[in-house]
Amino acid sequence: DGNVASRAVRTAHCDECVENEKAVAKCVDCSAQLCAFHTETHPRSRATYKHKVDMLSGDAAFATTKEPTALCPIHPAHDLRSFCTQCNTLLCRQCEATHPAEHNQQLLSIGDASARAKAAVNKMLGTGTEDGESQLDVAFEEVVQAIQSLHTQTEEVSAEVKEYFDGLVAGLRKRETQVLDDLDQLRTKNILPLEARRSRFGALISASSNAKRCV
Repeated sequence: DGNVASRAVRTAHCDECVENEKAVAKCVDCSAQLCAFHTETHPRSRATYKHKVDMLSGDAAFATTKEPTALCPIHPAHDLRSFCTQCNTLLCRQCEATHPAEHNQQLLSIGDASARAKAAVNKMLGTGTEDGESQLDVAFEEVVQAIQSLHTQTEEVSAEVKEYFDGLVAGLRKRETQVLDDLDQLRTKNILPLEARRSRFGALISASSNAKRCV
């Protein structure tokens, strides 16, 4: 009877899902039974965008009150359904399958992540009171001061590093001059005796040559 048919319709499964989601609609053109998600995506597909989808008995209200969902930009056929707090990334079912396993403990549902974010904002702002805004101003000023302090410390360290290396370079140049002077003195010290010996040998050679010519 009608009640049996109605129960059969309500327990039908989506032809597009691998998870056997309950069908809430049927395509008039291709007779595909569709869950709530595929009821929305069926008209978006290039192959079926002209198809007409009718809601199954008892589920029209569900479809009209269903909250809007965001589609995954990487896997457009899937809704975003979780948030990884470790890498700050929204994920769909397909994303979760390839997401690092060590991050699984850091996954939150979209609802839980949204609630946590709202709680953090409310805590920071004091639920929108002037005191909360004052706390935000103080936090902002602390960040500004931290940035200025970092710049100051960097400049001071840079000046110290420059002074150190300038002194190091000056010391090296002074040492260079000393070494060159020592080398010059060593050369002078050793070349004078050699020059004297060369002069004596030259004189002897000249005297020997003159004696040979006289003989």
